[in-house]
Amino acid sequence: MLFLSHIFVFHGFSVRRKFFTIALFFSGGLFVYTLLFLFSPGDLFAGILPAAMPAFLNGAFLHFFFWYFYIHSVQIMDRSVATRIMAEIEKSASGQLTHEEIARIYRIDEKVAGELEDMVMLGRLVKDGDKYRLTPRGRLHSALFKAVRNYMKLRRS
Repeated sequence: MLFLSHIFVFHGFSVRRKFFTIALFFSGGLFVYTLLFLFSPGDLFAGILPAAMPAFLNGAFLHFFFWYFYIHSVQIMDRSVATRIMAEIEKSASGQLTHEEIARIYRIDEKVAGELEDMVMLGRLVKDGDKYRLTPRGRLHSALFKAVRNYMKLRRS
């Protein structure tokens, strides 16, 4: 039900803070799941007993797992340069574009400006005059991403 309401919200309204909205849906879903688990039919406090904890944690893990990968699919569709370029080529009259045409349609300066704005909004960067610097959260995320990229031997892009 939460997934369908999320689709309705994103389709019916102009949502500026997409990731924040998705996080709200995730948190709301986890809250609703917890309430339903605790107050399901049977003994009112059966969900609180330690014997029921594995079932609760299993459901919470599945909720997290599905939403985590859903968030990443939204991220890929919303942020991926490759996805956007392919969509622009598909949308063109002839179904093909030159490098120059793609560069005219897909302005890299607008992409970078949008990414910087989002990182400031998410608390990863602080704008100081005309420069940006990492926040403690940004340093933590940067270190985590760098470690994963180095472990997976991904090239710098």
